[in-house]
Amino acid sequence: PQVRSGSGGWPNSLCLTPLGDPVFGGTYFPPDAFTSLLGQMQTLWQESPEVINAEGFRMARYLKDYLTRQAAAVDLTPELLAGISAGLVKRMDEFNGGIGTAPKFPQESLFLFLNDAARRGDAGAVLAVSAALDGMIAGGIHDQIGGGFHRYAIDPAWHVPHFEKMLYNQAMIGLLLTRSIADRPNANHARVLRRLISYLLREMRAPSGAFYAAQDADSITNKGERREGAYYLWQPAEARARLGVENGDWVNDVFDISESGDLDGANILHLPAGVPDFGRLDPLLDVLATARAKRAHPDTDHKILLGWNGAVISLLAEAAQVTGQVEYWQAGAEAARALLDGLKTPKGYERALFEGRSTQVPAQLPDLAAFGLGLIALHDFAPDETKRAPWLAEARAIAEIIRTGFGSADSGYRMAMQPEGFSPVIAIEDGELASGNAMALTLFARLARRTEAPELEIDAARLAAALSGLAAEIPDQRAGLLAAIRELDAGESGPVRYVAAGAVRVEMQQTDGELRFMLQMKPGWHINAHAPLEEYLIPTELVVAKAPLPASAYPEPEIIALGFNPQPLALYDGRLTLTAPLPAQRPATAQLTLQSCSDEICLAPEELHFVLQ
Repeated sequence: PQVRSGSGGWPNSLCLTPLGDPVFGGTYFPPDAFTSLLGQMQTLWQESPEVINAEGFRMARYLKDYLTRQAAAVDLTPELLAGISAGLVKRMDEFNGGIGTAPKFPQESLFLFLNDAARRGDAGAVLAVSAALDGMIAGGIHDQIGGGFHRYAIDPAWHVPHFEKMLYNQAMIGLLLTRSIADRPNANHARVLRRLISYLLREMRAPSGAFYAAQDADSITNKGERREGAYYLWQPAEARARLGVENGDWVNDVFDISESGDLDGANILHLPAGVPDFGRLDPLLDVLATARAKRAHPDTDHKILLGWNGAVISLLAEAAQVTGQVEYWQAGAEAARALLDGLKTPKGYERALFEGRSTQVPAQLPDLAAFGLGLIALHDFAPDETKRAPWLAEARAIAEIIRTGFGSADSGYRMAMQPEGFSPVIAIEDGELASGNAMALTLFARLARRTEAPELEIDAARLAAALSGLAAEIPDQRAGLLAAIRELDAGESGPVRYVAAGAVRVEMQQTDGELRFMLQMKPGWHINAHAPLEEYLIPTELVVAKAPLPASAYPEPEIIALGFNPQPLALYDGRLTLTAPLPAQRPATAQLTLQSCSDEICLAPEELHFVLQ
């Protein structure tokens, strides 16, 4: 369908010839329409099989070309990417947030791209991300009682959802919330993030620690009928019965619960009047959650998928750092260990577990790349140094599986390790996660900054060159790839960075009017002091809002003689913390300049740029 019309979706309904060539396709067909379509195709096949075969041959050739297409490399300059961001921002729904009308999807990869732009100083992107989050949080797409988000809404205002809850939506919306909170503290967003993660740990976590794939939209009503959304719908009398008249009427007003209802006489909880008093509301929601739990629960899909779990691991690790909840990181680490135990094989990885056993289906590119990124997140946001070590080595091994088993970086990596069907699939469009090639590029770039892996840096550049032209063609469908290429070229934009091939870790924190930079050097490595005693060495310097940190704000250095210099040097090793007042006027920038040295050599100086929102 996407090849024919430029847009696609799920399910993917295809009519094929006996040879497997596609003749006709669409997404969802109602039962009567699908039956009618099958009848028409059967009649046409019986009367004119040559027409069907000719169309199948034509479409197969077109698909082969489409799935392996290439474009000339494009230099995705900051100016070009800023223009792409501005174009996306102009398409925002000014009233409800997000992009599009109906059905309306969260489009998390697109908004993560915009949030990355916001971290680099794009004010329009800041507003777009905040508006999208606010719209979804207030809408019926957000499970106001239990936490988490439904798959999409069937109206522009996020009011009426398709009630299915997918693991990948929780991971991706959770990441967007986490990064938004890290940059722009927001009590309501932080509350929603906590409730989302609580939902994951409460309802979607397997005994092994890994996470299930989805929860169904349908459940059984108290009349014994299967109905979409039955578990989530309310009547005014139910709130009064559970909460008492005063609190019940207040909750009915907050969520616009009426006698007439908004979906077949029942009510979808949403917040039409904006942010209420959550101090009063949340204990009442706990009471309603207990009552709701007595209803027939939607079925849970107990498949455990490597890629979707990788995205959840990234969320849990990053959210632990932002919220200070170490148990989130621990849950992510437990999930990673469950996947390593259940899906890693001598040949690589398998894709899914069901009822505790592997389905023995090989992992695809998005599965491996997403899991590799989850392992890097566990490394980056580990609560202490002793818990960082094992994750990076396994992420490096996954990158090697991709490099050697999925084709060439010069053309883009295949979806599958072995070509399947009539053509290898080189996917660049975002789906439930960013595309496999986008995540592979991000994986390579991050590993190259954290380890000595020049081959990954080279392959990342080759992959970016191969796909940059295609990425710029349809930005809203390939935002994950655009974000990956920007990160490769301009560096990471988050609060945790690595330099000197992982020898130095830098973490920025904004707390209580203070800006804090915490640096940690590996044994055998150091950075020059603010006054390094040799003119040829580059001093460590912090500049905040164009104001250099005064010399008195730097700690006393160590004076040590090293093998590469005949005279003693002033340096910092181990741990270093630099603090400065948080600028009152924001956005503002902070720039940290440092030069990393071992006992034998000094590397080129590096500059890290941070935008303070």
